[in-house]
Amino acid sequence: MKIALISPNIESEKALAIISGHLAESISNLGINIDLITYNAHSPISFLKKFKKFREYDILHLHHEYNLLGYYGLPFFFILPLLKLMGKKIVITMHTVLPKSEKFQESKIKILFRKMLYATQNRFIRDFCDLIHVNERFFKDVLVEDYHFNPEKIAIIPQGVIDNIKMPDKKKSRKELGLSGNIYLIIGNLTVDSGADRVIQQADKIGKTILFATNPNAANTSNRAKVLDFIKLNKEIVEKNNFQRYVRFDLRELPVDLWWKYLSSCDLVLQAYRGGVRSGVFSEAMAAQKPVVASNINFFREMLSQYKSLLVAEKDEDFPVLIKKAMIPANYKKMQEECVRYIRENGLSQVSKAYAKLYSSLQNQ
Repeated sequence: MKIALISPNIESEKALAIISGHLAESISNLGINIDLITYNAHSPISFLKKFKKFREYDILHLHHEYNLLGYYGLPFFFILPLLKLMGKKIVITMHTVLPKSEKFQESKIKILFRKMLYATQNRFIRDFCDLIHVNERFFKDVLVEDYHFNPEKIAIIPQGVIDNIKMPDKKKSRKELGLSGNIYLIIGNLTVDSGADRVIQQADKIGKTILFATNPNAANTSNRAKVLDFIKLNKEIVEKNNFQRYVRFDLRELPVDLWWKYLSSCDLVLQAYRGGVRSGVFSEAMAAQKPVVASNINFFREMLSQYKSLLVAEKDEDFPVLIKKAMIPANYKKMQEECVRYIRENGLSQVSKAYAKLYSSLQNQ
């Protein structure tokens, strides 16, 4: 059995590239014959150039985001049938599964077009893939209930977290970054979906320092204007309300070493996400043993049902109260202990074994 894990390269889609690299290495350490094959995200031509290489493998494991291949995701409509015609077993990891009830802030025509596009993409994935992998149960529920997927073809395996990471020293990291006191970190590819504005608007009730860290020119952002507009919105909130003493903007590239330095420096990670999304940042907060205060969406509710490493705000106004609650020493200690349990149960060493069983089940079909 020979497996190809097919991923965007780190120059074009940083998060998925890093996840794939760690996962391929961890699965390979189990003696599984797996190779990592990369292409340029948002470039179907770059993907198609790998087709000759794909012939060498029995199982092709792809990532899916609705616009990962560019052109509004239309390339999925011909790429999946082509791969199937090659006689390969196809596994696809769906990182985003939006329910039909998802609300979009766009014109009615754009919303109609987007929903039709998502429904068609999901139908192609359902019909041409041998197995669909999701990280959380709520995604499986949406696929089954809204898009009529066969539940037996859907595997739930958590996103693996790095379980042996050497975190930078907290005091040293704070000194290098010029930070002191309580640090509440908002980090990642920050657009409207991140909900950071919901926290920034309450900065005076939360206290310093809310640290807004993002790369305004991130390689994995297909529409940089969304990032720049969102940064502008949050700066306007700060300036209008004179919140400069509570909020600090760190706008720069976030290479891996700096990313972990920010996580080392903070006390809490704040995630006021909107919509039916999941969070890779949450996994890395757990790896760094940093408790999270999050919004009331499906992903965080599911995490809270299993782990007490986070607090979930039922409404926006709850963020200041929950942040203060999390920072009580006794509470903070218990939340960190739950972070450790999360790592133990969802570390790459454990998750890789689940992938090995998944691939083996396909071989025997």
